[in-house]
Amino acid sequence: MTAERPSWDAYFLAGAEWAASRADCTRSHVGAILVNANNEVRGTGYNGAPAGVPGCESAGACPRGRLSAEQCPPDSDYSNCTADHAERNAIRHTPPGELPGSTLYTTREPCPACWTLIRAAGIRRLVTPDTTYERPSGR
Repeated sequence: MTAERPSWDAYFLAGAEWAASRADCTRSHVGAILVNANNEVRGTGYNGAPAGVPGCESAGACPRGRLSAEQCPPDSDYSNCTADHAERNAIRHTPPGELPGSTLYTTREPCPACWTLIRAAGIRRLVTPDTTYERPSGR
């Protein structure tokens, strides 16, 4: 008996979960996979401090990580976050010419700053475990 193949969206969302396993945030592990129109992975990312900078799991180096959930709701301003977000890292690791028309898979809804990057990069689709957003063609 042959196992049923997952859809491309399910396959790449599983990849985003895998990428999230590298995150070093004490609040949330987020992963992202950027894929071109031919279903080829072009970039991956997870939330964490830039290379050489102590991250959340390094003795509480992140100011946001030291706050309680009440002091720091999920959609609040991330200016006090040491980490580069998963979406930003996936975009950074993708060749710029491959961003327009691509699909970004992420383990959760992007923050407002990441939404700005996603739109500016020309990413056509964003897929999370709960929602799919598709940019109308011509935009």
